[in-house]
Amino acid sequence: MFDLMREMTLIESPTSDKASNDRLIALVRARFEALGATVDIDPQSDFGDHMVARWPGVGKPGLIIGHVDTVWPFGTLEDMPYREEDGNIYGPGVLDMKAGIAATIAALEMLRNTGDWPERALAVLVNSDEEVGSPSSRPLVEAEAVNAAYSIVMEPSMGFSLKTARKGLGEFRLHIEGRASHAGAFPEDGISAIEEMAHQILRIQALKDWDAGTTINVGLIDGGSARNTIPAEANAVIDVRVTSADEGERVTSALYSLYPVNTDTTLEMTGHLHRPPMEREGPVAELFARVQSLGAELGMELSESSTGGGSDANLTAALGIPTIDGMGAVGEHPHADGEYLVAAELPKRAELLAHCLRML
Repeated sequence: MFDLMREMTLIESPTSDKASNDRLIALVRARFEALGATVDIDPQSDFGDHMVARWPGVGKPGLIIGHVDTVWPFGTLEDMPYREEDGNIYGPGVLDMKAGIAATIAALEMLRNTGDWPERALAVLVNSDEEVGSPSSRPLVEAEAVNAAYSIVMEPSMGFSLKTARKGLGEFRLHIEGRASHAGAFPEDGISAIEEMAHQILRIQALKDWDAGTTINVGLIDGGSARNTIPAEANAVIDVRVTSADEGERVTSALYSLYPVNTDTTLEMTGHLHRPPMEREGPVAELFARVQSLGAELGMELSESSTGGGSDANLTAALGIPTIDGMGAVGEHPHADGEYLVAAELPKRAELLAHCLRML
């Protein structure tokens, strides 16, 4: 398992590079086929290919989901090399989430080698665009999930906890048009798009609701053409995170209902919630209770947590499919310098996954 994780981590795979992600998909495909799977490839042009490995069995399949792409650009290994130190393993993408893929394969190998393969049908979906919101793999994820008995997502844990709630994520863009003019000679002829944007930013930020867990962040703005020109255009990129579908609808409606303070400007809003919230209710809570019980049989005390980040668990849970996330590696600093996993915990996670696949 650790050898495979190292091999995968040493293949740098930013989402934008199709070739490196295809290389990883081919590597993983070979391991699944060696375990008797039938593998379907979902070819892509803008991203790496996606794949689904299937094993026949009784009833609706159990679905495991992971991704091979990372947020790290080429060359990161030079500054953040793969290494083991004080029981931790460091490297770009090692925690999020090449360890999760390696643990999945190890769990399946454990089941095959012990002759304890599950009666239930199984499927493993691995995609190459999760880190940018799964734009090309979302239809595949949803198509597989809707026919599944449950979904286990091998993203890293939250501390030692499994994830039973994730915020929904949205990206919106506001474009404002005014009218350019010389700022010194003819300022009265101009209409400042940036001034209008300032008004709108205050309105947008006021949509947040700390008690409901709703956060709004105008994270990028640009506009204007020169210091001495009244700016004719301005743009803003807005990050939205919500804990419930109702909050998502409220914020989306409010953003699309914005109107200009200066009626001589025009506003254009685009965007949507690209990941629905994973809400801890019904099927998610029931599956966690079952997994928690199975963990106890292995001597593990499993807790649960929520996070503001998104994953493919948002997609499966929103379909009403029992979903558990964070079954992957235990570690710290995903997407950040010093990303690492705790080596001693990864075999435990593989064992937990194998036991869940046997029993669920």
